[in-house]
Amino acid sequence: MKVRNAIIITLAVICAGLAVTVGIFARKYAPQVTETQAQSQSAELTTKAGSKASSKTITLDLSEYRAYLTWNAVDGASGYYVYYDDGSGWQEYGKTEKIDFRGKDLVGGTSYLFGIKPYSLSQNKEVISGKFVYTIGGNTLPNTPQVKVKKAGEGYQLTWEAINHADEYIVYTMVQGQTEWKRETITKKTRFLIKKAPAETFFAAVRAVRYADSKKYISDYVKTRISAKKTAGKLYSCGDSIAIGVGSHGYSYANIFAEEHNLEVVNGAVASAQISSQNKGVDHIGQRIMQQVTDQYRYVMIEGGNNDYFFGAALGTVTADGTKKFDMNTTCGALESALTYLKENCPKTKVIVILSHDAALRSEVKNRLGLTLTDYMDAIRAVCKKYNVAVADCYKESGLNTKDLSLSDKYTHHYNGVFPKGDGLHPTEEAYRLFYMPVLNKAAK
Repeated sequence: MKVRNAIIITLAVICAGLAVTVGIFARKYAPQVTETQAQSQSAELTTKAGSKASSKTITLDLSEYRAYLTWNAVDGASGYYVYYDDGSGWQEYGKTEKIDFRGKDLVGGTSYLFGIKPYSLSQNKEVISGKFVYTIGGNTLPNTPQVKVKKAGEGYQLTWEAINHADEYIVYTMVQGQTEWKRETITKKTRFLIKKAPAETFFAAVRAVRYADSKKYISDYVKTRISAKKTAGKLYSCGDSIAIGVGSHGYSYANIFAEEHNLEVVNGAVASAQISSQNKGVDHIGQRIMQQVTDQYRYVMIEGGNNDYFFGAALGTVTADGTKKFDMNTTCGALESALTYLKENCPKTKVIVILSHDAALRSEVKNRLGLTLTDYMDAIRAVCKKYNVAVADCYKESGLNTKDLSLSDKYTHHYNGVFPKGDGLHPTEEAYRLFYMPVLNKAAK
């Protein structure tokens, strides 16, 4: 009897071990294992990411290119150095006196190991620990596919560039007026043919998927509007990341305005762009307008000022009437130059300057020139008044003041935990619709 019981116990242990092994294998290699049947029909587009820690005393959140680390304080430490290793050796990532760190400029779809070294001060000199007190690893999300659309018979051909380390792609569609995405396919190719459009106007989205460490990492997506309707004209939108729609899957106020007025959008916005050309390392909104805009556009929307403030661009002053020589190194001069160009070359184009909402983290803090964001907004208003250009003043009129953390939490981008209460700056699509559109439509009249 004892032998028989021993055999039964042994067989049970073996079976349990096999079950665990098969389960691990299935989680790693079966694409559908994390999705329910309901999700396969109407997929929920939520970002997924993960990390693993060498100790419970450090945590890590990763998005496509950002990291947020927190850790327990070390006795006697004056501050901490943060390092990362992407497989090519340890590199310094940053330094902080706090017990958390927000970093950016990572590479999407990449495995990283992060390490924390405390330092103390001795006779005003830093004494850095020779060892890491904490280490933690994780994977950034894959880069976001940028979808191109081309008419193909009764349907549309979607194409996108291959994403680094992506194992497959998920294609979704959603009919305009609905709120749920339908999963069309999972494919390893970088194209997908929608044989027949589901409606006259609908949206498409593509997400990249990477499998690593027995986990599934899914990229963000860009919401792309597709319509068979004949458009009523073109809209050119230029600005920084707020104009891009960083917090709204690339669907900013310009896209919503175009949706409401049946326009074709050409988005010339660039992340970190500023109006002034003082900073040679970034794109300049004024120059982009003069290089890219012609009289083919029915509307031109210009948004900017945040990065002029952030980079400390010289503000300048509004010139006297009749002046055509402008200092492009100043915010006022670069904007005057752009508006003069539009007035002379696009006289029938409706120009609207958008002042973004009051991101309170910036509005009350002076930059390196001793200026606040309010100073730049006031200067932009003054330039627009001189040229009789409409201003969509979301800074004063939208009601989206993210000093109220409940508004920031609900209506600005969360960066997948990197900014758990919202970043205060990049509106969600709902925020654009609720706060920006009433102000923008009023200015467009």
